[in-house]
This record gives sequence, structure tokens and C-alpha cells, in this order.
Amino acid sequence: MPRRLVTALTALLAASVVVAAPASADVGVQAVNLRTPFDCGQVWNANTRSNHNPQLSVDFQRTGANNKNVRSSAAGTVETVKNLGNTSYGKYIVIKHASGWKTLYAHLNSFNVSVGQKVSTGTLIGKVGSTGGSTGPHLHYEQRLNGVVKKVVLNGVAVKYYGNTSITSSTGC
Repeated sequence: MPRRLVTALTALLAASVVVAAPASADVGVQAVNLRTPFDCGQVWNANTRSNHNPQLSVDFQRTGANNKNVRSSAAGTVETVKNLGNTSYGKYIVIKHASGWKTLYAHLNSFNVSVGQKVSTGTLIGKVGSTGGSTGPHLHYEQRLNGVVKKVVLNGVAVKYYGNTSITSSTGC
């Protein structure tokens, strides 16, 4: 085979190779750019702790959190809108995004979406509350890849584990 043809084929094959992050990676390149689930410019405390259930979830807290807007972290389809009453997540929403990613928003005061609804990044989906097993108004938040809870990455930056991280929302800015 002529050298030029071999070089061209090699370049073509190299350009067609797609490398994906392994599903078991806790933090890495996400196929979906998940954003902070709050109004533009709001500052929230992202609390993580080793005794949290599930362990890699985040509780977003701030003074005056009750009834603050909760927004979709990325475009997707609303998969679950459920009220478990005074147990567990209480009122919660699950949104299915691309590439096996889902986000869960719990302890909500109210819902602004329904199952099957298409949402964009920043769509108002609910309001912060203190439902279920909550002891005060906050947003319990999870990112799941193929059903496995992962370390939270927002706006391309990993949340600090374990402790508190101050996060300013840029969603909708």
C-alpha cells in the first residue's frame, strides 16, 4: 500500500476514535454540563458529609431558603414527580438527561413540572421546602449516572467532599 494512503487511513482512524469516561469514575468529564439548580447570582452552601444517605448527595442550604426557586440543572425529561409524605425525600423530582445522567431534587415545597415534560437548563421545576425526613428548608440534590450516585459536579467544578462549599449560581445569567 502506498505510504500516503497508509498515512491518510491512519489519520482517519485516529480522528474517528471516541474516548468516553468510564461509568465507574466518581468525578470526570460529564457528557452533560450540569448547572447549579438556583436563580442567577444566588449564593448557597453545598453541604456534604460522610453519613449522608446516599453518601455522595449534597444538601443546599441558605438563610431564607424556603420557597426559593429550584431549576433544572440541564435539559431533559421529567421522569418522576412524587410525594412520599412525611418520609424519606418527601416531595421530589427526577429529571433524565443525556448519556445516562439523572438529577434528583428532594424535600421540595411544591412542584412546577409534570412527568413527561421536556425541560431546558434553568427551567423552574419546584420550590425549596422541608418535606419528608427533612429538619429544615433545604434542597437535597443528587447526580446519578446509570443509576449510581456520583460526586456532584456543577458548572464543570466538583463540589468539595466532605464539608461545606459556597456556590454562586450562574444558571440563567
